[in-house]
Amino acid sequence: MIMEWKIVVPLLAVAFTVANAGLIGGPMDANMNDQGMRDALQFAVVEHNKKTNDMFVRQVAKVVNAQKQVVSGIKYIFTVQMGRTPCRKGGVEKVCSVHKDPQMAVPYNCTFEVWSRPWMSDIRMVKNQCES
Repeated sequence: MIMEWKIVVPLLAVAFTVANAGLIGGPMDANMNDQGMRDALQFAVVEHNKKTNDMFVRQVAKVVNAQKQVVSGIKYIFTVQMGRTPCRKGGVEKVCSVHKDPQMAVPYNCTFEVWSRPWMSDIRMVKNQCES
């Protein structure tokens, strides 16, 4: 009976440690000050704008959640609030902010997932899901 406790106690300690650390290999909260995060979000916004029928550029009004996950590269996961800017698509490249007036900004929420394999110079959008 004593022998069984010697095995069970370490197993419980390992299970408790893994449970508190989060799922190994699962998405982890990330800092938007990280250059890789900022680059991935910018890529997602450009790809999102290519797919919209709006003649105005959309931009991130607010980052709600940012995560990354190591998966044969890095998967960046963003939940953001998007809004319309006064800049027209195809115009001169410049920094455009989202309209301050919500009726002009027409805000909506999106989830973007970007998969990056920098050693292969490969980056792609794997999820672009939005709802009003």
